[in-house]
Amino acid sequence: MLRAISEASTLQTFKAGEKLFEEGDQATSLMIVKSGEVEISYRLRDFRKAVAEFAVKGDVVCWSAILAPYRLTATAVGSKDGELLVIDGTTLIGLCEQDAVLGYHLMTAIAKGLRERLTGLRMDMAEKHKM
Repeated sequence: MLRAISEASTLQTFKAGEKLFEEGDQATSLMIVKSGEVEISYRLRDFRKAVAEFAVKGDVVCWSAILAPYRLTATAVGSKDGELLVIDGTTLIGLCEQDAVLGYHLMTAIAKGLRERLTGLRMDMAEKHKM
């Protein structure tokens, strides 16, 4: 299974200021930050940009590639030069369907990452709205 994931993966370098993906686009690959730093931002209802976090080594970005409807929910821009491990989403979904244990571990890891992001956003909101 690891060989199949490796075969579906590539390394992608990026520069600070380079857009990696944009909110609303089709998500095709799961990405893991190998080095550098990636700014994750969202469009607000009034079209302003809100920076939610900075992804660093080991963080998963572009997880929408393995969760329907396969649309990106954020925009990512390199904030420091770095490298991403890019895994083809369709292949990864197929591997998870073949191996339920792999699928379970992958989804558990993604859920933990999303929980951490949500907790961070909640803390930021609480700080901004202190009375």
